[in-house]
Amino acid sequence: MDDILQVFFQECEEQLLELERGLSALSDGDSGHETINAVFRAVHSIKGGAASFGLENLVRFAHVFESSLDGLRSGRIVPTHDIIKIFLKAMDVLSDLVAEARGGPSVDAGRIAESRSELEAVIGKDKEETGAATEDAAPQDFVPVPVSFEPVPVDFGFDDAFAAPAAEPLVVTFRPQAAMYERGDDARNILIGLADAAKAVPDGEIAVTCDTSDLPPFDELVPDRPYLSWRVVLPAEVSDESANAVFDWVSDVCEFTLSRGNDPQPQDDEAVTAGEDGAELKKTPEDGSPAPVPQVEIAAPPAVVASPPAPVPTAAPANNGNARSVRRPEQASIRVDLHRIDDLMDLVGELVIAQAAIESLCRRNDSTAQREMAESITSMKALTRDIQDAVMAVRAQPVRSVFQRMQRVVREASSMTHKDIVLTLEGEDTEVDRTLVEKLTDPLTHMLRNAVDHGIESAEDRLAAGKPAEGHILLSAGHRSGRILITIKDDGGGINRERVLAIAVKRGIVAPDAVLTDDEINNLIFAPGFSTAATVSDLSGRGVGMDVVKQAILGLGGRVTIHSVEGEGTTFCLSLPLTLAVLDGMLIVAGESTMVIPISSVVETMMINPADIYSLPDGSRMVSIRGNCMPLIPLGFKLGLSTSDKPSADAVILIVENESGARVALVVDKICDQAQVVIKSIEKNYRQIPGVSAATILGDGSVSLILDVPALIASAIRNIDTRSQNTRSGLAA
Repeated sequence: MDDILQVFFQECEEQLLELERGLSALSDGDSGHETINAVFRAVHSIKGGAASFGLENLVRFAHVFESSLDGLRSGRIVPTHDIIKIFLKAMDVLSDLVAEARGGPSVDAGRIAESRSELEAVIGKDKEETGAATEDAAPQDFVPVPVSFEPVPVDFGFDDAFAAPAAEPLVVTFRPQAAMYERGDDARNILIGLADAAKAVPDGEIAVTCDTSDLPPFDELVPDRPYLSWRVVLPAEVSDESANAVFDWVSDVCEFTLSRGNDPQPQDDEAVTAGEDGAELKKTPEDGSPAPVPQVEIAAPPAVVASPPAPVPTAAPANNGNARSVRRPEQASIRVDLHRIDDLMDLVGELVIAQAAIESLCRRNDSTAQREMAESITSMKALTRDIQDAVMAVRAQPVRSVFQRMQRVVREASSMTHKDIVLTLEGEDTEVDRTLVEKLTDPLTHMLRNAVDHGIESAEDRLAAGKPAEGHILLSAGHRSGRILITIKDDGGGINRERVLAIAVKRGIVAPDAVLTDDEINNLIFAPGFSTAATVSDLSGRGVGMDVVKQAILGLGGRVTIHSVEGEGTTFCLSLPLTLAVLDGMLIVAGESTMVIPISSVVETMMINPADIYSLPDGSRMVSIRGNCMPLIPLGFKLGLSTSDKPSADAVILIVENESGARVALVVDKICDQAQVVIKSIEKNYRQIPGVSAATILGDGSVSLILDVPALIASAIRNIDTRSQNTRSGLAA
C-alpha cells in the first residue's frame, strides 16, 4: 500500500501542476473549454485517489472545490478576476492538504474553513443565479381571471383524521459499474458526498447499508468486477437535487435510484448494515422485517503501515482526519519519454560491439592491429560521450515544476505587502539536470520575494511615477552557450545605489572612503547582513535572503549578475551549468600538481610578459593587459604548492572571471589539455579547502582538484583594497 500511495502522491504533484497551469491560463483570459475541463479533471482526480486511501480532510475540501468548478465548467460561473483569486487560494490549500497527507505539517483549520466558505459562496451564487434565470424564463403573459363569487368555507367534520402526512426520508440506492473503478473513482466518494448533503440540514445524519448478496466465494472473486451495492437513508429535509448532484460526476458509470419513504431493508440474509463505528456489520433478520438502521458517520479505514509483523498497538495517534500517519521516506522518481530510453539502449548495444572489437584486436599481433586499436579507442571515446549525453537527456527535467511553484510565492508575497503583481513565466520547457531543478527552489523563492517587497513599488508610488498600479515580474529560462540562463526582471523602482552604499557604509560592510563601480554597489545587496528594509517583517529585514541566494548559486557552479536602472526596474541573471555531475574543464599544472579550472570561468590565455607586471607597496602584484590592470595570482604559491611567488619565464597566464565580471590573472606552469571530468565532492570525502570547490579522478587514476574561481577572485580583491581608483576601475573591467 505504501508503494501505491507514493504513486498517488506523484500523480498529485502532476495534477497540481496541471491545475496551476490551467488557473494561470484562466487568469490570462484563456477560458477555453479544454482549459476549464483540465482544471476540473485535476481536482476530480485528486479527490478520487484521496478517497481510496481514506484521506478525509483532502477529500472533503476537494469535493467542495470540485463543486464550485462545476459551475465554471457548465458556463454558469464567469471566470472573473475575483473568482480566479478564490480558486487560486483554494489550490494553495489543496496543495498543502496533499503535503499534510504525505506527512508534512498540518494545515491551519481556520485557513481551510475560510477557503471552503469562499468556495461555498461561489456555489451559492451559482445557485442563486440559476434560480433567477429560471424565474426570468417563466411566462410573463399570465393574467389572473377575475371571479364573480366569494368562496364559502365548508366544514366536513374530519377534524385531524386526515392531517398532512409527515415528510418521508430520502432513500438512495446505487451500484457502481466496473468503468467507475477503472477511471479511479470510488464508492467512498459517493458516500462522503451524501453525508455532506445530509449535514447541510439540522441534525443531518445518514444510515448506510451495504448489500453483499452478489459477492461470490473468495476463490471465484474477479478483482475488477463490482459486486457491492449500497442503500443510504437521508433526512427528509435533503432535497432530491442535492442527492442528484452527488452523482453528477459518475452518472454514466453508476446505477442509482432516489425514492421517498422508509421502505424495508433488502431481504437477502447477506445484506449488512454499517455499525456505529463504521466497521462492525450486522445481518438483516431473515424474516424480512425491517432492520433498525443505525445513524452512522462515514469513517476512514484503519491505517496501513508497512512494517514487520508485530503486536497490534492498542491505540494510534490521530492524524487530523487522515488515516495514514507513518510512512517510509519518500523515494525520488522521474518520468522519462520512451524514445530516450530506446536511444540509450541503442548506444549501449553499440558500446558492447565496440568492446568486442577491441578485445579481438588485443588478441592480434600483426602490424595493423595497433593502428586499428587506436581507431577503435577513438570511436569508443565518441560513443562514451554519446552515452553520457543520452543519460543526461534521461535525467533532464523541464524547469516548469519549479516555475509553477513560484506563482504561489508571488501571490502570497503580494498579499502580505498589499500589492497587485502579475508573474509571467517564459521558457518553462527548458530542460536541466533534475538535481539542479531541485536546488533552484530556494534561490528563486528568495529573489521573487525580494522583488515583490523591495523591487515593486506600492500602487500609490507607481501611479505617481506614471506607471500602471499593477506590477509585473518576468521569470524566464533558456539555454545559452552550454549553460542555462534564468532571468528575473521586474518593472519596479530599480536599485537606489546612493542608499545602498550609505547602508553598506553604516553597517561596516565597506569602508567610508571606498570608491565603487555601479556593478560593485549592486552586488552589495548580496553581502551578509545587508538589508534596506526599515523594519523586520515576515518577508524581509534580516539581511539573510540575498546572501543565501548568492551562496546557493555559487554552490551550483553558477554566477549572478545584476542590471538595474533607477525608476525602471531591475534584472537578475542566473547563469548555471546544465548539470552538477559533469564539468568541461581545462587541465593545468601548478606547483607540480595537475588541477582543473572550469572552462566557463576562463576568458583567455596568454604567455607572460614581465614588462607588464607591477608590484604594489604591500608586496602583491598587478598585471596590465591592454591597459586594464588586474591582480596577478601565482596559483602554486597561493595554494601552498610552491615556495616562490615569482612566475617563471615560460609560465602561462589565465584570465578568469567571476559572476560580477571581476577578473584576475592566474599564473600556472602550463596548460595540459581540455577534458570533461566527473565532479566528486571533496567536503564529503576529505574536508573543505579554500580555493577548491570539488575534485575529480583523471584517466591515470590520480585525484585532481577543481578550483573555485569565484573564491580565488574574492580573496585577491580583498587583499588589494588599498589600490587607487584607477587601479580599481581596471580591476572591475
